[in-house]
This record gives sequence, structure tokens and C-alpha cells, in this order.
Amino acid sequence: MKKRLMVIFFGFFLGCWLSPALAKGKLEGPIRITSDVLGYDLQYWIYIPGKDRKPLPELYVTDGQVFLGSGRMAELLDEEIENGRIAPVSAIFVDSRDPDYPDETRRNREFMCNTDYARFYLTELMPEVSRRWTGADPSTHRGIMGVSFGGINSACFGMLMPGAFQVLVMLSPGSDKHLDVINDVYRERDRNSSAIFISHGGPQDNEAAARRFVATLKEKEYPVRHISNDGGHDWDNWRPLLDDSLRAFAGLRAKDEIK
Repeated sequence: MKKRLMVIFFGFFLGCWLSPALAKGKLEGPIRITSDVLGYDLQYWIYIPGKDRKPLPELYVTDGQVFLGSGRMAELLDEEIENGRIAPVSAIFVDSRDPDYPDETRRNREFMCNTDYARFYLTELMPEVSRRWTGADPSTHRGIMGVSFGGINSACFGMLMPGAFQVLVMLSPGSDKHLDVINDVYRERDRNSSAIFISHGGPQDNEAAARRFVATLKEKEYPVRHISNDGGHDWDNWRPLLDDSLRAFAGLRAKDEIK
């Protein structure tokens, strides 16, 4: 019996020793960038997967500091990549605060279809990220992700920079007034080349306006993945959807539709 137990314990520890450890990615930052377009400095963090390969897909995340904190997204990326649920991807977490005065947010001036903010991404941030970190080229799969007002920004980027982002991720885009404005824009303009992941909760989470927007997207024949629940406008609702968001980014293409 004693000999048998020793064999079992030896096998257990040998298995642990031989099992591959979680290939954790690196989170670099904060990295400061001076924008000539905007006339001020911003900062971002970048997640580079442990299973590094180039070129890497790029997922840009507005309000990045919150996704790293409340969303615990770097840890989730490690888990999703290591378990084979998504291919290795980089994630660029763009801070919406003034880097010198972190109590001051800039999201109200930046996120509502601000053409200068879009130009900052296209002509300054994205070239720097590609050059320094990801080795991306024009064929690289890119996405823009945001929650609440950041979700509105994702919708704006799809129209302001058609073709720059293959996937737009919108978690509870709001407010309802902003959503109605975006809805009108998408209804009136030609379809852009992005696929879209959109989620929302119940009546306390702009449900009616979000459903109107989803209906418009489907009428315009956008590739859409739509998730609804009874949650509120908070991280208790959004955090459990982050894995769905990552898988949608990895898998959605403009020619496909996931309902």
C-alpha cells in the first residue's frame, strides 16, 4: 500500500512538473505618446501574448485603464489564448484620462465622433503600435472596443475610418440619445466594411435604443453578433461578456454573420 501511494504521488508531481505553465503575456506601460493632431499627450498600455508571433492582430480598447482594472482583461487574455479559445492577439489599452492629471477624463470630448481623435489613432497611435510592437501591416486584423460611451466611439470609428477596423465591439453603447444619433447615421449612410459585436442589458441599460440600433444594422446587412441580457449599465454586466467579445473579435469577419 505504501509503495502504491508513493507511485501515485510521484506520478502527480511529475505530471505537474511536465505540464506547461500558463504562457502569460507581457503588459507594457504606461507608454506616453505626444499627439500633434490633438495637441496633448496621452498614454496607453499594450498586452503582448506569451505566444508571441508577428504580425499580431491588434485590438484597441478605449477607457483602457478601466478594462485593465475592473475588467481584469490582461488576465482574461492569458486564459483565452492559453486555452486555445482565441489565437494570440495584442491589445492596446488607451487611457481616457490626462496622464498628468489622472482625475480628469477626456472621454466626453473624444468619444462622440471626434474626427481629430480618429485621426490620432489612424496617423499616430496605430503606426507607432505597429512599428514598435506588433509588426502589423495593412492586412492585419484590427478591432476597436469600448463600453458605454466608448461603445459609441467604436460605432463612430466604423464610419469615420472605414476599413481601419474589421470588428467594432460595443458593450452597452449609450446613452440612449447618443445611440439614436448613431442609429440615424448608420441608417442614412452606406454600409461600412466592419463586422459588429454589440451587447446590452435590460431597461436600465438603454435596451430600447440598443434594439433599434441592432435592427438598423441588420437591415443594412452588417455582420452582427448581438447579445442581450437583463443586466444593468455596470461591470457586473460587462465583465462576464468580455470573453464573448474577445472571441467575436477573433472570429467575426465582414463576410460572416453570427446571430
